[in-house]
Amino acid sequence: MRHFSDLPSLGRELARLRKGKHLSQKELGALAGMGQSTLARFETGQVAEFGSGKLLRLLEVLGYALATVPVTQKFTLDEALREKQSQADDRTNVRRGL
Repeated sequence: MRHFSDLPSLGRELARLRKGKHLSQKELGALAGMGQSTLARFETGQVAEFGSGKLLRLLEVLGYALATVPVTQKFTLDEALREKQSQADDRTNVRRGL
């Protein structure tokens, strides 16, 4: 099972599934009732939002369904850097008597 946390990665996965079924963007778009350009923008991460109805139609045509799984909290690099900076700030404030 694959996990996706953003639209660009979901679009790339949809492109992978489409290619696995040997469908062009135009063919899949026609089967799902949407334009090729809409599908192309989604697959390449050029959309800020993508309707759930569109996504569900695309997945259905490809023979897939949407599933939900619990998310485990991950410690990202950005969070690690913020924590390190916060600790450095705390040490600086202690030295300054703040």
